[in-house]
Amino acid sequence: MISAPTVVREVGSLTPAKFWRAVRRPSMIPVRLAAPPPLAVERAVPALWPETAPQAAAEFRAAYAGHSRFFEEINQCMMAVRGHPAAAAPWYEFLYVAIRCAAPRLILETGVFDGYSSAVMLKALDENGAGELISIDLPAVTTIQGSTHGMPDTALPPGHQPGWLIPNRLRGRHTLMLGESRAVLPTALVRAPRIDFFLHDSLHTHAHQSYEYAAVWPHLAEGGVLASDDIFWSPAFHQFCRAQRRPYVSLEAEGRVLGFGAVRK
Repeated sequence: MISAPTVVREVGSLTPAKFWRAVRRPSMIPVRLAAPPPLAVERAVPALWPETAPQAAAEFRAAYAGHSRFFEEINQCMMAVRGHPAAAAPWYEFLYVAIRCAAPRLILETGVFDGYSSAVMLKALDENGAGELISIDLPAVTTIQGSTHGMPDTALPPGHQPGWLIPNRLRGRHTLMLGESRAVLPTALVRAPRIDFFLHDSLHTHAHQSYEYAAVWPHLAEGGVLASDDIFWSPAFHQFCRAQRRPYVSLEAEGRVLGFGAVRK
């Protein structure tokens, strides 16, 4: 049985890859210096939801770690289609715990790909007994620069739609909208003008990230959360949070900065 995925620690304080990232993206050096110290999940969730008892976050973390059957199901599906084990991003634990704590009625995400993160969020909603997820995705039938190009698998499996990895029993709370988010997001916001939780994980360019954050923020409920993967691919997330005068959290796991951030409205 597969338990909650563990995180591999980066070796050394300065690797050639880290040095190259800094040189390649010099505009990000001030952002990294000004970013808040990264927090592990057990500290990040209470920082965003101080009204939630730390014991509740600890209980939800334990629940996430105990979902071995869920992770095994995901892994078997990945093996059958892609021929290799499923690799969960370490920030999936944050998504699960945050959704269990915040109990959102509506989650909106951009960027689905195979659907592992979508499945984790739907699992949390299912255990809450309420809530739905609307996902927007431009199917990566080929590699998308700035989105899937850095992933182990850069395109969807032939004949599969975004979110194919989501277990069937969790699909009742899921709506998938296909297309580029600049075209689809306005329609989604008309259909769902009040959002409790937003996750950006689509195209990670400065212009696109800035567009999505700005488009969603007015529709985010007071106390709602805007979360984003790859916040160090561009200065967009840091700049947006500063413009809104809102502190954000940056995640780490086992000493490794994850490049995932979240801010509460």
